[in-house]
Amino acid sequence: MKRKNTILTTITAGVFVALVGCGDTSSDGGSSSAPAGPSAVKNSFAEVSAKLDPNGSLYLYYSTEDVIETVEEYTDALIGFAKETAGSGAAGFRPGPQEQAMIDSGTKVGKAFYDQLGISEISGVGMSSIEFEKGLHRNKTVIHHFPDKSTGKLWSLFGSEPHEIGMLKMLPADTALALSHEFNAKALMEWLPELAKASGDEAIEAQFDQAMQMANMMIGIRDLTGSFGNQVGLFVTLDTANTIPLPPEMGGEIPTPGLGLVMKVKDDKIADMILIALETSPVPFEKQSIEGIEAHVLTEPAPTPFPLAPALFKLDDHIVAASNSKLAAKIIATHRGDEAGLTSTDEFQRLAKGLDLKGNHFFFVGELIGKTVAPIMDAAMEAQPLPPGFPDFDLEAAYNMQTLGLVRVEADGIVFENHSTSGLVNSVAIQAGVVPVAVGAGMLLPALAKSKTEAQRIACHAQLKQIDGSKEMWATQEKRADGDTPSEAQVGEYFKDGMPSCPEGGTYTIGAVGQKATCSTHGSMGQE
Repeated sequence: MKRKNTILTTITAGVFVALVGCGDTSSDGGSSSAPAGPSAVKNSFAEVSAKLDPNGSLYLYYSTEDVIETVEEYTDALIGFAKETAGSGAAGFRPGPQEQAMIDSGTKVGKAFYDQLGISEISGVGMSSIEFEKGLHRNKTVIHHFPDKSTGKLWSLFGSEPHEIGMLKMLPADTALALSHEFNAKALMEWLPELAKASGDEAIEAQFDQAMQMANMMIGIRDLTGSFGNQVGLFVTLDTANTIPLPPEMGGEIPTPGLGLVMKVKDDKIADMILIALETSPVPFEKQSIEGIEAHVLTEPAPTPFPLAPALFKLDDHIVAASNSKLAAKIIATHRGDEAGLTSTDEFQRLAKGLDLKGNHFFFVGELIGKTVAPIMDAAMEAQPLPPGFPDFDLEAAYNMQTLGLVRVEADGIVFENHSTSGLVNSVAIQAGVVPVAVGAGMLLPALAKSKTEAQRIACHAQLKQIDGSKEMWATQEKRADGDTPSEAQVGEYFKDGMPSCPEGGTYTIGAVGQKATCSTHGSMGQE
């Protein structure tokens, strides 16, 4: 308990000092104590503070070495207590030999994961937020480690050193949301066997090796991870010149959305695998030339309220998937410089002012996202209110937020930096995915509503076609002529479960031989 109280006191004092310690100090000599000199214990204050902005609304530094050491002590004690409790049966459960072996193996793997991840190497954390321009904040978070303590996987799995974000050159001017992330898949594949070995269970090691061998035989997993360029991205465009209506219960309309997916590759192995899969797939993809680039395009668009006929193509060292050919053409033209892209817009340039655009991870949220998502989410919240007692979210602030940020993996840690119309707390919420989730939900709501209706229409027309075919078969077998009309029972004999019914509740009119069957809701085949 003493140790717990010490920790809480330390944290509380640290936060208090961080929040109030940056204020003006008295210059009249009235202070009862002299300013403190350098810390008697080595810390990372100088290194972390050099990356932060003073004189803003937030400035925080915390040396984490002591607290991490304490957490590790408590973790070890907790593991020991759990083992002792399970072994004694005090918790009402006494594991058998097999269960105990699994518990021991899992504990060892978890401990190895923690030790090898590099959490214990974190020496300090810093945060700052300053309104450097009216209505525009620079927010920073620093996770520091000393350069000689950098063996943890955390410092290599998510990037090595900052670089230009290749996806930026492809983003059309109407991009409303963009995310790009770096991930070292090859390093992860090399780490997983180490974790399996840490279990100390030869059976687990053997099962893992077998699984990897199977994956390598089936899809060449080792070659594919070696071919992966460690960068993936996603972006959403919103075409204000073309709108789609929302469902009647919501009313209004929204800009037509487009979706792009980007993957960096080192060679053609991944692209070749995807192309082979497309060529052997029953899904109707065909080769087309888009702005002089060979692409594989879905020839039968999906039944959605916005254009969805994916186009897949390679652009330099990136594999790109666009939701339709029109968007694909815009991406290619932007990449070539034939069309102005996102980076040329006033919104982007304002957010990018003074911001180093080199990094390992990138995110952008434009104003149009909020304007588009707001009415959809409001309608959804009204239709399905939050449970009683559930905390309210400041959705309006999230809607109206604009953010441009990067994450940089540096030699001494990781730096999160963004320029945003909101301070640190709200901008962190965006980085954590509040807006991307809202965008996904917002775009999905009208899509699902209309796609369900469209799917029901397609299913109905397919059944009408089958009814017409059944009438022809009935006429042939019964030697009937055009103009004769079979009964529902006679038509139903040609269906496994009898006469079908409209999925949306419409009434079928069979009609005579030589005439099309009709539905009271969806009309007849060929009628939209």
